[in-house]
Amino acid sequence: MRPPQRRRTPKSSARVRRPFNALAALGTAGHNGFERCAGVGVFLEPWLGRRATNALWSAVLPLWFWQALSGRRRDEPMLAFNAGTAIAGSVVHYVEWPWSLRFGFLPWLEEAEGFRPSLLPAYNAILLAWLVSALASLLTETRREHPKFAVAGVATGPLLLVSARHHFVWAREQAEKGDPYFSAALLAESPRRPVAASAR
Repeated sequence: MRPPQRRRTPKSSARVRRPFNALAALGTAGHNGFERCAGVGVFLEPWLGRRATNALWSAVLPLWFWQALSGRRRDEPMLAFNAGTAIAGSVVHYVEWPWSLRFGFLPWLEEAEGFRPSLLPAYNAILLAWLVSALASLLTETRREHPKFAVAGVATGPLLLVSARHHFVWAREQAEKGDPYFSAALLAESPRRPVAASAR
Protein backbone atom coordinates (compact mmCIF):
# COMPACT_ATOMS: atom_id res chain seq x y z
CA MET A 1 0.00 0.00 0.00
CA ARG A 2 1.47 3.32 -1.09
CA PRO A 3 1.72 6.03 1.58
CA PRO A 4 -0.57 9.01 0.99
CA GLN A 5 1.17 11.78 -0.90
CA ARG A 6 1.22 15.29 0.44
CA ARG A 7 -0.77 17.73 -1.52
CA ARG A 8 1.53 20.26 -3.11
CA THR A 9 0.63 23.91 -3.09
CA PRO A 10 0.48 25.25 -6.65
CA LYS A 11 3.23 27.74 -7.36
CA SER A 12 0.68 30.34 -8.39
CA SER A 13 -0.81 30.38 -4.87
CA ALA A 14 2.43 29.94 -2.89
CA ARG A 15 3.19 32.64 -0.37
CA VAL A 16 6.09 34.90 -1.35
CA ARG A 17 7.45 37.24 1.30
CA ARG A 18 8.64 40.65 0.17
CA PRO A 19 11.41 41.89 2.49
CA PHE A 20 12.22 44.99 0.44
CA ASN A 21 8.57 46.01 0.57
CA ALA A 22 8.63 45.50 4.33
CA LEU A 23 11.71 47.74 4.49
CA ALA A 24 9.82 50.37 2.49
CA ALA A 25 7.10 50.24 5.14
CA LEU A 26 9.76 50.72 7.82
CA GLY A 27 11.20 53.60 5.79
CA THR A 28 7.81 55.28 5.70
CA ALA A 29 7.48 54.78 9.45
CA GLY A 30 10.99 56.12 10.03
CA HIS A 31 10.26 59.18 7.90
CA ASN A 32 7.01 59.92 9.71
CA GLY A 33 8.50 59.30 13.13
CA PHE A 34 11.52 61.50 12.43
CA GLU A 35 9.38 64.41 11.22
CA ARG A 36 7.04 64.02 14.19
CA CYS A 37 9.94 64.09 16.68
CA ALA A 38 11.65 66.96 14.86
CA GLY A 39 8.55 69.13 15.18
CA VAL A 40 7.16 69.43 11.66
CA GLY A 41 4.23 67.01 11.88
CA VAL A 42 3.26 64.19 9.52
CA PHE A 43 1.40 63.67 6.26
CA LEU A 44 -2.36 64.45 6.49
CA GLU A 45 -2.03 66.18 9.87
CA PRO A 46 -3.21 69.60 8.57
CA TRP A 47 -6.56 68.00 7.71
CA LEU A 48 -6.97 65.21 10.26
CA GLY A 49 -5.18 66.58 13.30
CA ARG A 50 -2.49 65.07 15.53
CA ARG A 51 -4.50 62.35 17.29
CA ALA A 52 -6.16 61.06 14.13
CA THR A 53 -2.89 60.89 12.17
CA ASN A 54 -1.18 59.16 15.09
CA ALA A 55 -3.96 56.56 15.10
CA LEU A 56 -3.99 56.25 11.31
CA TRP A 57 -0.26 55.65 10.82
CA SER A 58 -0.06 53.45 13.91
CA ALA A 59 -2.57 51.13 12.22
CA VAL A 60 -1.71 51.43 8.51
CA LEU A 61 2.07 51.05 8.63
CA PRO A 62 2.16 47.89 10.80
CA LEU A 63 -0.51 46.40 8.51
CA TRP A 64 1.61 47.18 5.44
CA PHE A 65 4.67 45.63 7.11
CA TRP A 66 2.71 42.50 8.05
CA GLN A 67 1.23 42.14 4.56
CA ALA A 68 4.71 42.37 3.00
CA LEU A 69 6.02 39.56 5.19
CA SER A 70 2.90 37.37 5.15
CA GLY A 71 3.25 36.78 1.40
CA ARG A 72 -0.45 36.52 0.51
CA ARG A 73 -1.22 36.80 -3.21
CA ARG A 74 -4.29 38.95 -2.64
CA ASP A 75 -2.12 41.67 -1.04
CA GLU A 76 0.29 41.96 -3.98
CA PRO A 77 -1.49 44.75 -5.91
CA MET A 78 -1.63 46.91 -2.78
CA LEU A 79 2.00 46.17 -1.98
CA ALA A 80 3.01 47.21 -5.50
CA PHE A 81 1.01 50.42 -5.08
CA ASN A 82 2.65 51.05 -1.71
CA ALA A 83 6.11 50.63 -3.25
CA GLY A 84 5.16 53.21 -5.86
CA THR A 85 3.92 55.71 -3.29
CA ALA A 86 7.11 55.20 -1.23
CA ILE A 87 9.16 56.07 -4.31
CA ALA A 88 7.01 59.15 -4.95
CA GLY A 89 7.07 60.20 -1.30
CA SER A 90 10.85 60.07 -1.04
CA VAL A 91 11.50 61.71 -4.43
CA VAL A 92 9.24 64.64 -3.50
CA HIS A 93 11.88 65.74 -1.00
CA TYR A 94 14.53 66.02 -3.72
CA VAL A 95 12.14 68.01 -5.89
CA GLU A 96 11.22 70.44 -3.14
CA TRP A 97 14.54 70.98 -1.33
CA PRO A 98 18.08 71.77 -2.54
CA TRP A 99 20.38 68.79 -2.82
CA SER A 100 23.77 67.77 -4.10
CA LEU A 101 25.56 64.52 -4.93
CA ARG A 102 27.75 62.80 -2.36
CA PHE A 103 30.46 60.42 -3.58
CA GLY A 104 29.30 61.19 -7.09
CA PHE A 105 26.03 59.24 -6.89
CA LEU A 106 24.15 59.73 -3.59
CA PRO A 107 21.52 62.49 -3.60
CA TRP A 108 21.93 64.46 -0.39
CA LEU A 109 19.59 67.16 0.91
CA GLU A 110 21.44 70.32 1.91
CA GLU A 111 18.42 71.59 3.85
CA ALA A 112 14.88 70.38 4.46
CA GLU A 113 11.76 71.01 6.51
CA GLY A 114 13.43 73.64 8.67
CA PHE A 115 15.69 71.03 10.28
CA ARG A 116 18.87 72.21 11.94
CA PRO A 117 22.00 70.97 10.11
CA SER A 118 22.80 68.36 12.78
CA LEU A 119 19.59 66.47 11.90
CA LEU A 120 20.24 66.26 8.17
CA PRO A 121 22.63 63.24 8.09
CA ALA A 122 20.08 61.03 9.86
CA TYR A 123 17.22 62.41 7.76
CA ASN A 124 19.16 61.78 4.54
CA ALA A 125 19.93 58.22 5.63
CA ILE A 126 16.23 57.55 6.25
CA LEU A 127 15.20 59.02 2.89
CA LEU A 128 17.81 57.02 0.99
CA ALA A 129 16.90 53.77 2.73
CA TRP A 130 13.22 54.48 2.03
CA LEU A 131 13.85 55.17 -1.65
CA VAL A 132 16.25 52.27 -2.27
CA SER A 133 14.05 49.69 -0.53
CA ALA A 134 10.99 50.83 -2.49
CA LEU A 135 12.89 50.70 -5.80
CA ALA A 136 14.26 47.25 -4.93
CA SER A 137 10.74 46.05 -4.15
CA LEU A 138 9.44 47.38 -7.45
CA LEU A 139 12.26 45.82 -9.47
CA THR A 140 12.61 42.45 -7.73
CA GLU A 141 9.36 41.69 -5.90
CA THR A 142 6.59 42.93 -8.19
CA ARG A 143 4.98 40.32 -10.42
CA ARG A 144 4.74 40.96 -14.16
CA GLU A 145 1.00 41.55 -13.93
CA HIS A 146 1.27 44.21 -11.20
CA PRO A 147 3.53 47.06 -12.43
CA LYS A 148 0.41 49.08 -13.25
CA PHE A 149 -0.33 49.31 -9.53
CA ALA A 150 3.21 50.51 -8.84
CA VAL A 151 2.89 53.10 -11.61
CA ALA A 152 -0.35 54.31 -10.02
CA GLY A 153 1.55 54.72 -6.75
CA VAL A 154 4.35 56.69 -8.41
CA ALA A 155 1.71 58.85 -10.12
CA THR A 156 0.66 60.19 -6.72
CA GLY A 157 3.91 62.22 -6.75
CA PRO A 158 2.40 65.54 -7.94
CA LEU A 159 -0.36 65.29 -5.34
CA LEU A 160 2.17 64.48 -2.63
CA LEU A 161 4.26 67.48 -3.70
CA VAL A 162 1.29 69.83 -3.41
CA SER A 163 0.47 68.32 -0.04
CA ALA A 164 4.08 68.69 1.16
CA ARG A 165 4.16 72.36 0.23
CA HIS A 166 0.86 73.01 1.98
CA HIS A 167 2.05 71.04 4.99
CA PHE A 168 5.20 73.12 5.37
CA VAL A 169 3.25 76.40 5.25
CA TRP A 170 0.78 75.02 7.79
CA ALA A 171 3.54 73.76 10.11
CA ARG A 172 5.22 77.16 9.99
CA GLU A 173 1.92 78.79 10.95
CA GLN A 174 1.63 76.46 13.94
CA ALA A 175 5.14 77.45 15.03
CA GLU A 176 4.23 81.14 14.67
CA LYS A 177 1.24 80.56 16.95
CA GLY A 178 3.57 79.12 19.57
CA ASP A 179 2.39 75.52 19.36
CA PRO A 180 5.01 73.62 21.40
CA TYR A 181 4.72 70.54 19.15
CA PHE A 182 6.23 72.44 16.21
CA SER A 183 9.88 73.39 15.89
CA ALA A 184 10.84 77.03 16.34
CA ALA A 185 13.41 76.46 13.57
CA LEU A 186 10.52 76.59 11.10
CA LEU A 187 10.30 80.33 11.74
CA ALA A 188 13.71 80.84 10.15
CA GLU A 189 12.59 79.19 6.90
CA SER A 190 10.73 80.83 4.05
CA PRO A 191 7.08 79.70 3.62
CA ARG A 192 7.83 78.11 0.24
CA ARG A 193 11.12 76.68 -0.92
CA PRO A 194 12.06 77.05 -4.59
CA VAL A 195 12.14 73.83 -6.56
CA ALA A 196 15.72 72.65 -6.97
CA ALA A 197 16.56 72.95 -10.65
CA SER A 198 19.42 70.49 -10.53
CA ALA A 199 21.99 68.92 -8.27
CA ARG A 200 24.85 71.21 -7.38
